Amino acid sequence: MSYRIGIDIGGMSVKLGIVDDDFRVIERMRIATGMGCRCQELIADMVDACRQLGERYPVSSVGIGSAGLVDSQRGYVVRAGNLPFQNEPLAEKLSGPLGLPVYLDNDANCALIGEHMAGACQDCQDAIILTIGTGIGGAILIGGRIYRGHNGRAGEFGHFVFDRQSTRRCSCGLTGCFEEYASATALLAMTRKKIEAAPDSLLAVETAAGVDGMAVFGAAQRGCREAVEVLQEYARILAMGINSMVHIFQPEVTVLSGGISLQGDYLLGLLAPYLLPESVVRTTALEGNGGLIGAALLGTI
Repeated sequence: MSYRIGIDIGGMSVKLGIVDDDFRVIERMRIATGMGCRCQELIADMVDACRQLGERYPVSSVGIGSAGLVDSQRGYVVRAGNLPFQNEPLAEKLSGPLGLPVYLDNDANCALIGEHMAGACQDCQDAIILTIGTGIGGAILIGGRIYRGHNGRAGEFGHFVFDRQSTRRCSCGLTGCFEEYASATALLAMTRKKIEAAPDSLLAVETAAGVDGMAVFGAAQRGCREAVEVLQEYARILAMGINSMVHIFQPEVTVLSGGISLQGDYLLGLLAPYLLPESVVRTTALEGNGGLIGAALLGTI
């Protein structure tokens, strides 16, 4: 049995784990990130965590999936939103101290690799994934291989223009981007707007102490009409984007990843009335470990 370390770097935390030949995550660790973290301190924390894991398992390689713009050929994170990386040679910064080969790719690509090898689209050669969180990321599988485009930036599904009349300016510089309407952030905004309009609803009562992205699902499943209305509208919008991408890529399946996808069959039931017949959608089968597993497999596929 051989073991590899997978690292999944997100805006709020870094997840690390040992992955075996059967794609099982044997042990996990987590490092907090967020707005206050510093680049070299974060790298030192990752090196330390990898060393701890390496003391317990015979590790052969390390793979990193990072949010943001990644140059996988050079092993650089070019830039990464809330993360403190700017033209950072991240693979080299870990490879040297660890004495191991280190591979780097975009986190959405890693999530799709994980689902292709061990999850929701392992029976497919052509698939796409939508990673739904603060924004929307994505990746494309064609003929069993990740398609990255000539510059490594393919799959930015959150940034096609969804509403050309919108004045909502996205962080990418465009207005009316898909993620402005279908991300978890957008769902949260829709939920807050509904609470303001219906302050006596079950949704409003249950979120009096604070609204998070999952509150609307809980209220809807307990029969709150206002929460159901929010989710039906959100599902209609998300399905419009999925249908558009299906027309372009004709994947065998579209995989949904991220916190919202953990709603599983309930989310799929909300989407079903709005999907085209050829739009086959599945939620992640890896319970949040897809990016970590896919990262660990970098350099092997």
